[in-house]
Amino acid sequence: MKKLLLSLLLAISATSAVAQQYDMSEQVINTAHQRSTYYMKDSTFDFGVKFDEFLASADRNIPVVVHSHGCAGIGEYDHLAKGFYTSLGYYFIMLDFHKRGDATAACTGGAQSGFSYHGDLKTRLPARIKELASHISTLRSNGFKTVYATGHSEGGMIVQFLQGGVDGVVIHSMACVPLPPHIDTKNVRTLHLVSLNDPLLGRSNGREVCTNRPNYTAVTSQAGTHSSLAEPLWREKIKEFIVNN
Repeated sequence: MKKLLLSLLLAISATSAVAQQYDMSEQVINTAHQRSTYYMKDSTFDFGVKFDEFLASADRNIPVVVHSHGCAGIGEYDHLAKGFYTSLGYYFIMLDFHKRGDATAACTGGAQSGFSYHGDLKTRLPARIKELASHISTLRSNGFKTVYATGHSEGGMIVQFLQGGVDGVVIHSMACVPLPPHIDTKNVRTLHLVSLNDPLLGRSNGREVCTNRPNYTAVTSQAGTHSSLAEPLWREKIKEFIVNN
């Protein structure tokens, strides 16, 4: 898996000279924030609001968590993350890449039903990375002082490419992604949470943590799950990472 990821991810540094699967125009990329849902409190009945309503009532001093979902779209583990971060008193923003109109689920099945990834990472990752960076820039330009980026599964790939603009990154249930030489993440504090027995990340290499990456902390688990919060220890480590810093 690592060799496959490396060959695909290095291609991100290339220009978009080849035909692309996703619309990379500024009109689409820079409106990612309009396709997100904004959660402002820890409540079962908080169904979220849209961008304009969020801007009108949000306190710019409250930290914001910008979350990228996995390859199947927004699911159970993304909502689990939402409940945890809002319980800390943070705003939680759920990005939805599939709402752009030309994107669908890039995987099918699960640990018990035969998981299959069929997305084209050479086109999908650049689109998702650009949308995330644009979203963060929009929040900063609107006065939000503290911004964290989180990602689960495929979303955990996306956040590893951030080179700035955030106060920290939390990777949920995704292996270490080999980065192209021009990607410099030394100024981004990162917490990496991954289970060494995650059933959807393959064997050995697919569950690796990063080595020799600055400002980086890894916390592993033996849990046989792909959950964004596989065990209580992860919750405590996140609190240490974002609440105490």
